[in-house]
Amino acid sequence: MKIFSLLNKDAKILYDTMKELQIPEDQLYLHDDESCPCGSGKAYKDCCKGKSDEGPVNSKKPVEVLLMEEMRNGFKRDKVCLHPDQSHCKGKIKEAHALQNHKIISLLASADNHVIMQDSTKQPIVMKEDPANPILIVPFTRVSGNKATTQSCFCDVHDTEAFKVIEAGSPDFDATNDEMKFVYAYKAFVFEYAKQRHLMWLYRRMFSKRPCVFSLPEQVKEYRIQCLRMEEFEAVKKKFDAEILAGTHNGVSTVVVTIPYKLGFANYAYIAPDYDIDGNRIKSIDNKGKMHRLAITVLPEANQSYILMSCLDSEEEFYRSFFQSIKTANLEKILFYFNLMLPLFSENVILSEALWNALDEKGQVGLTHMANLMGDDQLKLSQTLGIALRNAAHKKNFDYSKRMGFDLFQQV
Repeated sequence: MKIFSLLNKDAKILYDTMKELQIPEDQLYLHDDESCPCGSGKAYKDCCKGKSDEGPVNSKKPVEVLLMEEMRNGFKRDKVCLHPDQSHCKGKIKEAHALQNHKIISLLASADNHVIMQDSTKQPIVMKEDPANPILIVPFTRVSGNKATTQSCFCDVHDTEAFKVIEAGSPDFDATNDEMKFVYAYKAFVFEYAKQRHLMWLYRRMFSKRPCVFSLPEQVKEYRIQCLRMEEFEAVKKKFDAEILAGTHNGVSTVVVTIPYKLGFANYAYIAPDYDIDGNRIKSIDNKGKMHRLAITVLPEANQSYILMSCLDSEEEFYRSFFQSIKTANLEKILFYFNLMLPLFSENVILSEALWNALDEKGQVGLTHMANLMGDDQLKLSQTLGIALRNAAHKKNFDYSKRMGFDLFQQV
């Protein structure tokens, strides 16, 4: 069972990293003197080594569904404010919105305040019960705007203070405002960080219950990669935290694409896309095996919309060519690219009911299919899309306005 692949849309990173960073064979096993993966702080030999697994769960549900239920229930218990100024935390840890409820979600919501998105709080549809390669479908469904894109990762005080420059009552987005660009980048990052942190918490919890199963080489390999991923995220968080504590908004490079109409969807993501707008491979892994990602926000407003792409200044070298290609491309080409890439790489595509209903049945099925791909299937489609982008770039007068399968960027 590929645990992180099952629970994590960022799973392509797992496989890409294993290909580009060959894990030594001796790292496929747990060593006596390393810290126990259960998180106790003790050495493995003095903690979970030799400990028996808990008995089987008495349930008719497939193991994949049980794991996702464990993750959802864990979110209710694993609550922490991620703001760096812990001394001023106040109030309960709340269900904070990754996309502002009263500024973005409200623009997309129906009259009864609902949007269309994948609802991870509901039980997925099991299409194939295969422990090695399960197929689960999380369908797009109506979700209350009050619950859309929420995670328990900020206290009352910091949820208000950290994001007030982009919340309800603030001015519309201004591409020249460095604070706004910084906060949107931080928000896309920190909500993905919260998920990755929780996945590690979940792994430790499962390891403590079933150390024999989770000591097998395949699980240890995933554990090593998740540890590496957390190192990558912690390094980025450290830089964001330093700016926040200093009250500054430096150190982030952002490219802004302006769309001259209100979009029918929004999105946030912190990802490393495989290919650029012309289908060229983006080398996002450095020579030490660390991956560098982009914070991406699709932001609708009443009369126009924006796509924001940000990375730390220290990571700009990995995306310099990509940023330049975006700056020089026409709008239709840019929208063609993101229409292909966002559903494949991001779990957080939120649509208005008007846009969802404007997609025909083929479009709705295609979007659902892409949004649910994981692991090898996701990589294969990404490679196919890379080929499609290269072919389009090499054709004279290719019509980028004809977007494939479904069109998230259509006006509704």
